[in-house]
Amino acid sequence: MSSQEDYREITRSKDQKPETNKELGDAIGPYGPWQRRIFLIASVLFMPHVWHVLAMLFFAPNIDYWCKHPEKYSNLTNDQWKTLAIPLNSNKNDSLVYKKCKVYENFNTSRSEIGCSSWEYDLSFYKSTIIDQWNLVCYNGWLVSLSTSVYMAGFLSSVFISGQLSDRFGRRPIILLGIALFFFSALACAFSTSFAMFTTLRYFVAFGASGAVTTAFVLLMEVIGAQYRTVLGVSFQFGWAVGYVLLPALAWFVRDWSSLQLTLTVPWILLCTFWWLLPESPRWLITHGKVERAEKEIETALRINRKDVRNVGRIVKELMSREKCEEKTRHATFFDLLKTPNMRKKTLNSFFAWFVIAFVYYGLSLNTNDLGGDPYINFFISGAVEFPSYGISIFVIKHLGRRIPLVVTMVFGGLACLLTIPIPDYLQWLTVTLAMFGKFCISASFGIVYVYSAELFPTVVRNVGVGSSSMCARVGSMVAPFVKELSKATNNGVPLGIFGGLSVISGILVLLLPETNNIPLPDTLEEGEAFGKKPMELESTKL
Repeated sequence: MSSQEDYREITRSKDQKPETNKELGDAIGPYGPWQRRIFLIASVLFMPHVWHVLAMLFFAPNIDYWCKHPEKYSNLTNDQWKTLAIPLNSNKNDSLVYKKCKVYENFNTSRSEIGCSSWEYDLSFYKSTIIDQWNLVCYNGWLVSLSTSVYMAGFLSSVFISGQLSDRFGRRPIILLGIALFFFSALACAFSTSFAMFTTLRYFVAFGASGAVTTAFVLLMEVIGAQYRTVLGVSFQFGWAVGYVLLPALAWFVRDWSSLQLTLTVPWILLCTFWWLLPESPRWLITHGKVERAEKEIETALRINRKDVRNVGRIVKELMSREKCEEKTRHATFFDLLKTPNMRKKTLNSFFAWFVIAFVYYGLSLNTNDLGGDPYINFFISGAVEFPSYGISIFVIKHLGRRIPLVVTMVFGGLACLLTIPIPDYLQWLTVTLAMFGKFCISASFGIVYVYSAELFPTVVRNVGVGSSSMCARVGSMVAPFVKELSKATNNGVPLGIFGGLSVISGILVLLLPETNNIPLPDTLEEGEAFGKKPMELESTKL
């Protein structure tokens, strides 16, 4: 007996049970004006998040710097001072450049070099950056990557904590609380008086913004029909892409980091309107016994979607009956993902794929300043490629399945990164093209893996499985900024080599996972263990 036949035999009794209870989408319509409002809210919340997570590229751009003039040499021009006191060094192209962290100890009598104690900066293009404000250069240069990783740590902790809080207190209050925390932290960040204050406030910016986005996504998935979850689950990320391509335009006109922080924050006071626009999840209200509020929310949804409101009471009773049936299976935990061999292999494979995809995605996004050419154009292209990547993701997962498209996008994206390594500096356009193709592929992978993972785990551990996978992605995004530091000690090809190599390896490992498209999905842990097993393995489990 084949693996699919065996799996269907396990699930046959489940499939033969008549469906007597409706989902919320069946009752109020799978997708209408009411759900569209929630979809737009979730998409809009992505924009401030992407602005602040990637703004570090413009807060801390690549600017030239050198050891500061002593007072007695203040009459010298910068070029005169460099010629007189700054040692030369060969770069990877064997051309001579001035050292940024060294100065001659006594250039009149000795050529011995010492480290700089203070610096001067080329601010001919940028008015102010956090680099020159807090001297984040030389032995302090790694602090820029640390600040980005701290932001990602806020993202990581928020995914876990906001999920717990929203399950207890509801989706709406956690979204509104996240918006408030984001706004006031981002506003205070513009007036930071120290790097420690700046980094700490950015942690809370990330915590609030990502908490609001994550909870809004959960709300969206709870109110739309099952047939729309695949398309809208990917489409809502267009909000991220829109914010991505707008950011370099704003940064071009505002070249003072503090003013740019205000520019990226003040417009979002408009999010206060969500107080009146944002509904609570009827499903959450029902599971917590808040029947009257659930009836009001469902009645509002029915009115907006132009449905008959006379059956509200019956709809709530049916949904409550369904929730009671599902509640009996809500005892599985994270450890159930790792107890049995097949589930363990699928889980660890999924965790690694999420880690690599986020690692490569943020690595490429944060590396646009080092690709050569105009950083603003590179950044814009990096964001623009996400539009077709998400569009293609929607098409391929609907018509070509999940597994092979994920393998192809990860492997091709990785190969594109690897091919940038041997390209000489004078072919910068080719380096940028390959890097952007890699970004295109890895963005498509991000859209696919969301849907794939949700189908890979059985129902009883689906939330914990996807949530744990997302946390692995956050770890990848925390590590990514430090890979950039390797380019300073080696060359710019090393980070792209790491990104490419891991992407290819993870893509090949995805071949070990089963296809989930047009296949009955597992509900119980037993079905999850049987799902995707090879025929010989399945036969041995029966003995």
